[in-house]
Amino acid sequence: MFLKYPSKTHNREIPIRHLVPNFITTLSLCAGLSAIHFALKPDWDRAIMGVIIAAVLDGLDGRAARLLRATSKFGTVLDSLADFLAFGVAPAIILHQWRLGDKEAMGEWDFIGLAAVMTFVLCSALRLARFTAAAKPSKPGTGPSRFFVGLPTPAAAAIVLIPAMIKESRLLEAELPLYVVIAHTFFVALLQISRQPLYSFKRLRVHRRAIVPLMTVVGLIVVCAIKDFWATLAGLAFVYLLTLPFSITSYRKARASGLESAPPPAIVPDDAQPVG
Repeated sequence: MFLKYPSKTHNREIPIRHLVPNFITTLSLCAGLSAIHFALKPDWDRAIMGVIIAAVLDGLDGRAARLLRATSKFGTVLDSLADFLAFGVAPAIILHQWRLGDKEAMGEWDFIGLAAVMTFVLCSALRLARFTAAAKPSKPGTGPSRFFVGLPTPAAAAIVLIPAMIKESRLLEAELPLYVVIAHTFFVALLQISRQPLYSFKRLRVHRRAIVPLMTVVGLIVVCAIKDFWATLAGLAFVYLLTLPFSITSYRKARASGLESAPPPAIVPDDAQPVG
């Protein structure tokens, strides 16, 4: 058996609640595979949507595991494998099939497009492998950090697909120059394995006075998404990327005030949570 849970009766039965996080992770894996399938057809809208659905499911499996107290080493490894396929391999194949592998567009420089998507996949794999190797149970009384170390893979998948989203947008429908797409892919890839802090919204706190304006902003985002989903999603991903300078400043202030400790060397926390 892959899963071993303590039982007073020592039987082989497993409570169904312990399998719920694994079911969600499996759905995320299937969404990543579907993204690859539609990228090869090609059907860009559905391919990108597969990655987005996988990101939503990835945000649910860890929370379900903690809520149901069903974490396990098997779940941690399965989650990392699903993340690698959905947020590493799938976006790279989408970009390759979309433009970076186009012989006519790239000409004799098509190897640069291959190098870009390959770098993205390798950086995703390295990030997730380092997390899996360093994953430890959380200590009682300790919450998640306010910062990621480097760019988490779900966010990297959304950000690296911004050029494709802009192209698929009904309002923008713009095709960025190839050199911009290539440079963007390299930048996002390297940002995943960097040591730069980026905001994590797991411990985000909002002042009471900001609740109503925030709800208004959320409503406007929903309206924009109904009007043009891809332009809205590309804008949100780009805004998160633009928070990098502010997150670096906030992290340094938090370190100076003792609110944040220095991240351990060669460890990438908070990327994929241990799931059951």
